[in-house]
Amino acid sequence: MQTPFIDREVELSVLEREWNRPGFRLVIIYGRRRVGKTRLILEWLRRHKGIYYEAAELSYKQLSREFAESTGRQLGIYVPGDDVIKAIESIAGRGERLAVVLDEFQYLVEAEPSLPSRLMRSIDTVLSGTQLVLILSGSSVSFFEKKLLGYRAPLHGRRTAQIRLRPLRLLEAWGFWPEMNPVDALLSYSVVGGTPAYLAQTLGSKNLGDVLEKVLSPGSPLLEEAPSLLRQELREPRSYAALLKAIAEGATKPGEAAQKAGIDPRSAHRYIVERIRPLGYRRGQRILIRDPYFQFYYGYIAKVKSLIELGTPPEIVAEARRVAESYAPRVFEQWLRDHIGELYSLGIVPTPPHEAGPWWHRGTEIDLIVRSPGDSTTFIEAKWSNIDLEEARRILSALEKKSSKTGLTGPRNYYAVVARRIRDLDKPFTALDEARMVADYSLIMKTLRKKRERQSPMPPHGVRAHSGSS
Repeated sequence: MQTPFIDREVELSVLEREWNRPGFRLVIIYGRRRVGKTRLILEWLRRHKGIYYEAAELSYKQLSREFAESTGRQLGIYVPGDDVIKAIESIAGRGERLAVVLDEFQYLVEAEPSLPSRLMRSIDTVLSGTQLVLILSGSSVSFFEKKLLGYRAPLHGRRTAQIRLRPLRLLEAWGFWPEMNPVDALLSYSVVGGTPAYLAQTLGSKNLGDVLEKVLSPGSPLLEEAPSLLRQELREPRSYAALLKAIAEGATKPGEAAQKAGIDPRSAHRYIVERIRPLGYRRGQRILIRDPYFQFYYGYIAKVKSLIELGTPPEIVAEARRVAESYAPRVFEQWLRDHIGELYSLGIVPTPPHEAGPWWHRGTEIDLIVRSPGDSTTFIEAKWSNIDLEEARRILSALEKKSSKTGLTGPRNYYAVVARRIRDLDKPFTALDEARMVADYSLIMKTLRKKRERQSPMPPHGVRAHSGSS
């Protein structure tokens, strides 16, 4: 299947910068499985001379021999096959600008635990004087953060750049559904999230119904992806799945979620979930599932998977649509946080986003507060509904009253309501006065898409046959 290579412009620019800087460069690229690391690297390598090798769970002797053979095939040269470090030094000794990519690097270290220390010594004594660009990539986030990037790690201080690849935001994910309207795009994002491999399963969908039919069809990879990934990534997948199910069903306090999942509340910090605190406060944290696909999977798919495998009754799709709608308000708030830079550049948020986050206290909540301490604060209400200007004014009045309880007001204060659609508004946003703003999500998204298309047209190599979704 041909899948588009969408966005990753920042990451490509980092790799390009490292290539253009003289001397030895060490780049670390990591991120969870399916997020697109391999695709990013291969797209970049199309423009530069280099070799790519993906390690597997083999002995170090086998891995060394495989690496040497792979290098020989790609470059047409001989390198020693008894040790990866020796092979890299041999390649670097050719004196030319060359990239060497070791993907799934954690498997090499599992096979030879001394490899990071030996690589550090090689960098200090041999490689630092060469023109090699060495890229270490992998899917084990904990390994990379502790064993390679940690303060006590042998390679700490040797890297010249690092990239933690994350799922695409809604604006970029929308590129997989170019004919879809902004509202259905957010609802579809509530189902599959921003992981490129998951988005590829719904490529070309024109509306939410198309997405749901592809996700909920018998044999769809997304019916098994969530538990499969947990089994690959975690030692206790059942406990983690129980925790995700509890959160998806509405348990947002850490202790409540841990108790509902049947695990020790003190161990909840070990699980991969997003913990957020009210801006300006250390207490009252909430625990949320960051990835919309996992939210949708454990909130709905897991309950009906056995029925889907027998065929997809129409009522399953109808119920799935209602579930997506129920999750949309939170995804809408996530969209606000993720795209705060764009909202600031458009002028919808007048405060420079030095600090940003939601706020709540004793039953009072504000969806997003953006602060520039000592300068100004913008308070934002997100409404996943269609409203008119009169209702927007009422919301802004209530928001101004709530803001006085936060202790986060500044010398200048602004108030904004962003709604799914604001009737009678024919432009992305408008100022009601010097301090109050109303904005329309659908028109904002269309504006941002046009802006991206003008600034960053799809390069000629944008569509390739390989999905590169590891």
